[in-house]
Amino acid sequence: MTVLTYVVPLLVLGGAASVGVLLLVLWRRSVTVGGPEILGFLGLAVGATVWSWSYALQLRASTLPAILGYNNLLWIGTGIVGASWPIFAFAIAGDDQWLTRRRLPIVSGVPLVFALLAISNPAHGLIYADVSLVTGEAVQSTVTPGIGFGLFLLWSFGVNTYVLWRLARSFLRSTGVARSRRLAVFAAGLLPMIAGIGSVVVRPVGDPPIDFTPVMFAVTTVLTGVAITRYRLLDSIAVAQDHIVTHLSDPVVIVDGDGTVRAANEAADRLFATADPIGRPVEEVFRSQPELVEAVSRCPNHGTAEVTVSLDVADPADSAGDAEAGIALDSEETTPPVRRTFTTSVGALERTSATVLVFRDITERRTAERRVEVLNRVLRHDLRNDIAVVDGYLRLLREELDDCDSAAVADALDVLSARTDGMTEVTEQAALAESLADGEPDVREFDLAAVVRRRVEQARTEHPEVRLEATVPDSAVPIEAVSVFPSAVDNLIENAIEHSDRDRPHLVVTLDGDAGEGTAELRVADDGPGLPPDDRAVLVGEEPSLEEANGLGLWLINRIVRTSGGAVRVEDATEGTAITVRLPVADPSRESPKPSSVQTT
Repeated sequence: MTVLTYVVPLLVLGGAASVGVLLLVLWRRSVTVGGPEILGFLGLAVGATVWSWSYALQLRASTLPAILGYNNLLWIGTGIVGASWPIFAFAIAGDDQWLTRRRLPIVSGVPLVFALLAISNPAHGLIYADVSLVTGEAVQSTVTPGIGFGLFLLWSFGVNTYVLWRLARSFLRSTGVARSRRLAVFAAGLLPMIAGIGSVVVRPVGDPPIDFTPVMFAVTTVLTGVAITRYRLLDSIAVAQDHIVTHLSDPVVIVDGDGTVRAANEAADRLFATADPIGRPVEEVFRSQPELVEAVSRCPNHGTAEVTVSLDVADPADSAGDAEAGIALDSEETTPPVRRTFTTSVGALERTSATVLVFRDITERRTAERRVEVLNRVLRHDLRNDIAVVDGYLRLLREELDDCDSAAVADALDVLSARTDGMTEVTEQAALAESLADGEPDVREFDLAAVVRRRVEQARTEHPEVRLEATVPDSAVPIEAVSVFPSAVDNLIENAIEHSDRDRPHLVVTLDGDAGEGTAELRVADDGPGLPPDDRAVLVGEEPSLEEANGLGLWLINRIVRTSGGAVRVEDATEGTAITVRLPVADPSRESPKPSSVQTT
């Protein structure tokens, strides 16, 4: 029995093992094609299979054309393996950033070029020459290696040595599951190299020279398959890419179990003004944000933690567009960074040891909240002092005009007094509105029916020209809302009156104490010109912006109602607009309120 008796079955079994592991991984793991680990592994499995089976067929071929034909297939497998192995290994080592656009065509392209040269060898003879057929116990071909073959061997051993060094370095600085992954991949790369050296140095007596490298690359595929199934080698990136696609509008960063940044979407590019973060330790990438690094290191297995951070990032306007027009992270020309505030959600990525960071830009919201704080200070101090002065003069006028019999003068003084009282109330409520932005509002119980009645009567007194119809239940409509809730009712009615384009505006205020599902609905309909799109967005949006608001009233309605657990809805009527506020009733077990008769002025 010759060596071929054992080698050929090994080659067939090795190729079958590669195919089996590939199918097992695709069956057991949710794999998304696109990541470097995944592409590298697929290339290794396919290349090792083609290499092993074509080599087995070549060793069993008995004619020179058949031997040369299988040899061409062998070189195709060799080229695929040579191109895929560095991609896979660099990605596992966390050195994805090393494979730049300039290096990748060299590292992965050279093996493919050698494969093409081998296939086209009859035209130039750079890989081998003097091909002849030798018959004996086994039919074999003999060749004289060319300079190209020697360069291919030097290139292969050189690249593999460098790749193994990078894997060893990453193994030494990693811990836990990541350390086991990299050890498995290091062994997977070392075995074919040892087999290749042994094939060159050791030659069997009386048998043709045998290359055990394809057999060992089949073993490599099996080892990487074990790493994938046991240590979830591909999960961090495969699942991460699906996760990133669903968060394209927000910056998303994936950190592996050893604290290395492994993936980031395009929206995250502007977070990193100096260098590509992929493959770098999270401590280095976010060195200015120790609280974020600590949150990553303490990431819970379930749930998420939120960290608010401020980062100097590239201007979002400059980062728009495609990759060619976007920010070049390694370019010498950089735009001045701007300070942005982010709420960062830090949580474990399901079924992996990775951590996902989702950055939500809240700069505009913080700016709006600061503006509200400033406005509140103005209202509480400067405006309140001026109101006190006006109120003092009104009292003086009442005393001076006490003997005046003019009804118009008396009504005017009453209106002015009501307005100053209302303005004083607004300044007090403005202080409470600031607590809405702080997230700690004071909640109390109201009788919504009583609140609406008072506000309707006040509107009738202050605006006698308005035709105001009100349908309000006689019995109480209890709700739990923030303490500044009455100002939301004020703003609903006042906005409808102030923005009307009619001499005698017509308003219909309807309160339904039993709107279904334990809720009450307050509806204010007018016959005005309608609500502009920007104002509508401020009134019903989840995150209203003061910059788009036409005054503070609509913004306050939105924030007060939402903070009270309610919702705002806008409907366009034939003439005017209807705004509906829906709120939960405090005690749904109470008897449903009955509407009173319609009151018209």
